[in-house]
Amino acid sequence: MARIFLTTLSLLLLLLAPSVAGQAYTPVSSYESQVPFLGRHEDSNTKLTGVSPEERKKFDDRTRYTIPQNAYHSPNKLIEGYYDKTCPDAEKMVATGFRQIVRLNPGAIGHIIRLQFHDCFVNGCDGSILLDFTPSGDMVEKSSMFNGLLLKGSDIIDDIKTRLEKKCPGIVSCADVLAFTTNEAMTMAGLPARRPLGGRRDSIVSLASIVEADNLPMSDWNIDQMMELFGRKGFNIEEMVVMIGAHSVGIAHCDFFMQRALNFNGTGIPDPTLGVEAIEEIRKACPDAGTALFRNPPVNFDATPTVLDNLFFKDMVEKRRSLLITDSHLLEDPRTRPIVEQMAGDPTLFPRRFAEVMIKLTSLNVLTGTEGEVRKICRSTN
Repeated sequence: MARIFLTTLSLLLLLLAPSVAGQAYTPVSSYESQVPFLGRHEDSNTKLTGVSPEERKKFDDRTRYTIPQNAYHSPNKLIEGYYDKTCPDAEKMVATGFRQIVRLNPGAIGHIIRLQFHDCFVNGCDGSILLDFTPSGDMVEKSSMFNGLLLKGSDIIDDIKTRLEKKCPGIVSCADVLAFTTNEAMTMAGLPARRPLGGRRDSIVSLASIVEADNLPMSDWNIDQMMELFGRKGFNIEEMVVMIGAHSVGIAHCDFFMQRALNFNGTGIPDPTLGVEAIEEIRKACPDAGTALFRNPPVNFDATPTVLDNLFFKDMVEKRRSLLITDSHLLEDPRTRPIVEQMAGDPTLFPRRFAEVMIKLTSLNVLTGTEGEVRKICRSTN
């Protein structure tokens, strides 16, 4: 079975940014033509509604003993306004450049959020996912079966980095460019604007073997497997559910889920956890089971694919509607269902928590100070 990232963050957005009169996006990077998860730090100990003390202890113990020292979240190492003196326009340049890109490439927001997750969950938020080559000559993260052609957005970071290099050569790291761009992507998806944290440095190491050592989830994992991975990275159950809620935006292709409505697990009948309307919707959207993956029609995760809202969770609770089997586990498992119901019942909760959890994600195991380097080109080390 091909191992792929949980499509939980496979976000191919259809978001249209507000157009700016008289402005048009012109790529400035020579690389553009090449083939190419947050919250309050203390929340890892939060007791969650609907989670038994026994389950909570098991999860906390797993988290406590599998996270290496100094390989955790370090938001205290990152600060707002990091480039205010060395490159005062850095944040504005990232935001402006990304908005121009989104005008002509509406899927860019989804690509960037997913790219950020793939970078941070493997070896920390160090820009290692962006490398095409390293001094060791080993296969890089980008070449892993989890990534490859399924993972997009590196060219966007190349473009923005090229703009920054012209203005402030050797100052802004690729890891920060990715984090700042992700911050802008969330703003464009409807979350309140906030200044990004800066100070990350770039790794000179990128290994496909680390990606495939159970550092990104498979598309058919159960809740226990998901909990183990997210716990190992320092995220509790609630934060895991919130991060999977990135499916509030974007689409999934039929090949990833259509058998749930056509022939679930070879039974010849639909997945019994799906609602009747959801089954009919999938059957109409995915009429040709033999269509090649890359040509499959897309289906929105919810009816507001351009907004980070709670409709993804409301559809689960009220309509028993979910596309991916991994998403359906959230509603079926008693440890996660109460959290899904909380998100579905409060339209302000998910947008707030998603922004917070993303701060935690983008602070995961960062390089700072004299660690790593500041790459001149994001695809290769200096």
